[in-house]
Amino acid sequence: MDSHGQGDDQTARPTGDSRDHLVDERAEALAEIGEAEIPRRLPTNDWRRILLRIAVSVAFLAVLFWRLPDVSLGDLVPVLTSAAVGWLVLAVAVHVVAYLLQSLRWAQVSDALDIHLPYGRLTSHLLAGEFVSNALPTSFGGDVVRVVRQGRDVGDYADSFAATSLERLTGWFVLPLLSAVGLALGAGLLALGTPTTVAIVVDVVTLVALLAILWAAGHPRGAGRLVGRTGWQRYLGAVHLGVVAVRERPASVVRVVLAGLAFQFLQCVSVWACGRALGLDAVTILAAMAFFPPTAVLQNFPLTLGGLGVREAAFVLFFGALGVADEEAIALGLLVYLVFVVASLAGAPAFVLGRRRDTAESPEPVDPG
Repeated sequence: MDSHGQGDDQTARPTGDSRDHLVDERAEALAEIGEAEIPRRLPTNDWRRILLRIAVSVAFLAVLFWRLPDVSLGDLVPVLTSAAVGWLVLAVAVHVVAYLLQSLRWAQVSDALDIHLPYGRLTSHLLAGEFVSNALPTSFGGDVVRVVRQGRDVGDYADSFAATSLERLTGWFVLPLLSAVGLALGAGLLALGTPTTVAIVVDVVTLVALLAILWAAGHPRGAGRLVGRTGWQRYLGAVHLGVVAVRERPASVVRVVLAGLAFQFLQCVSVWACGRALGLDAVTILAAMAFFPPTAVLQNFPLTLGGLGVREAAFVLFFGALGVADEEAIALGLLVYLVFVVASLAGAPAFVLGRRRDTAESPEPVDPG
């Protein structure tokens, strides 16, 4: 399916006088939130924030080792047999393909918001962002890279912010859905006590938070009041216009959700492959589907560097209930992180080339402040 095809776009467009009015209103409002004064360069690093995240990560890991005195650093080093290397290569390859599907999801959301860029261009921006998020110690996330570079291409940073925000929010629906499927189909996964309860609570809270955000973003008395405002408020206004646009195009919503399901499922497959590399038979596909999504939600809070410590603690809780030893669960968490970093190196060329362009076009550094 061509995500940029005009045929599908026309069938998904709203019809009728009321919907035409919404489209006209959105077009007029977008014209009001111009971006002439928005800097075209990425922000500079705040090393205090970076050091704080590193310190929090170290503290999480230290507490984890303190609570698990039988675990030593030597236990965390896997035995790299030829079979283990093969599983790790598969994990990295699957994760790279997952990035391509995430880029497709982003393209679908962008198209629904009338931001049309070639898929290859968006993929370059997304890979550069993932490289920043996973492989570089930065005080700004990869989503900033995506917003700045897509916004620079289309000349509208607010609309780019809306596209990236909505693309991310779709994960808040897909992750709990995958977790629910894994819990329901996995033998005994609903009867693990505290781990099952924690997974369900995280899933439910994520869905409730998503509904609350979408309601506030899409309601005329919520973010709708900010349409046409200046400063940071115009970005929330653009999110409101994006929610309205996507809501009036149900075919686009279906495509976005399907792409998101495929993307997140492949991430679960990558975790399963890492488990196979360590010889962890208890970490099945269904177990990864049940427990990696809530782990992904928890590790995405901007407290630690790359989720270090949070992911490992979650794996000890979830997979430990399946019989995985504590040291094996920690090793799995670290290995998953390593795979994510290696896979994100695919975005290094795109980041470096784009960084040179950013520097050439905006010689003055930007205060992230």
